[in-house]
Amino acid sequence: MNLEKNIKTLTARDFEEAFQDTLSDNLSLKIKEYDFKYIEMSQAERDLCLLEIIKRLREGMPVKAGKHRQEDWNLGWKENLDTLLGKRDEKAILPRYFGKYKIVRWKQNFIKPLSENFERNTLRVIEEWLFEKYLKEVGSIYEFGCGTGHHLLSAGKINKKAHLYGLDWARSSQQILEHLKVDDHDKRNISGNYFDFFNPDHNFELDKNSGVYTVAALEQTGDKFNSFLEYLLENKNKPVICIHTEPIAELLDADNLVDYLSIEYFKERNYLSGFLTYLRNLEQQKKIKIHQAQRTYIGSLFIEGYSVVVWSPIPQ
Repeated sequence: MNLEKNIKTLTARDFEEAFQDTLSDNLSLKIKEYDFKYIEMSQAERDLCLLEIIKRLREGMPVKAGKHRQEDWNLGWKENLDTLLGKRDEKAILPRYFGKYKIVRWKQNFIKPLSENFERNTLRVIEEWLFEKYLKEVGSIYEFGCGTGHHLLSAGKINKKAHLYGLDWARSSQQILEHLKVDDHDKRNISGNYFDFFNPDHNFELDKNSGVYTVAALEQTGDKFNSFLEYLLENKNKPVICIHTEPIAELLDADNLVDYLSIEYFKERNYLSGFLTYLRNLEQQKKIKIHQAQRTYIGSLFIEGYSVVVWSPIPQ
């Protein structure tokens, strides 16, 4: 078998078809710079992927998402903090779960990337697409569940005038952002703040003309996301836009085996559940406006966890 003949590359056009949208020239150029080469899987290889997921589901998850994991996340981001203090390198803040498995999801199937940064870069494409579309004109940007702040830095490159706020329940997260603030050569205004999705501080007011987003963070709340939504809707300065890139079961196809196993994995890990349904009910009550709710067809071995929901509060 000639391996080179089986190598393919994701292009800007591929992402446009998946997102059902037109990408900017700037993002299209970035996609060319990323290494999106991959190899399609044979039927036998695909079956092995499915078998691996089924086995994992039958074994049960050793750790489920929820409020009991606060210290786990604090320790996890502290590892990145310790690395950052040693390297003073932006790469030190990348979460270590990217590239853990050498297989990713693409359009309800599995492919084998030829770059270890493939999954991370597909998420970069998603977030930069959304940041360009919704956050270029806001005065302040808030990332809730920001972890190491690597998404926040990407948002800051799209909107260089915005005040950047990173919020997380892990104290090590705020320490990372403090070091990023000191090391930032552009002297952007970056703030790290403590915030708990399960127990929001309603005294923490958002700036006027602000944008809010989460990336694979709200997933940790399971079906306990109501407090966070109430916080946003009751804030003195309601956000003008809210963006979520999260596992959204409502957007997947339960009659497709690959999707079905992703949904079952969501359940087993106690990931975000009923979120879009709840937002749709709020929209029916004319409390919010949903601008976008769609899957991206991008994910890791076990889940398609990067679906997109964008909404805004409606002034009451």
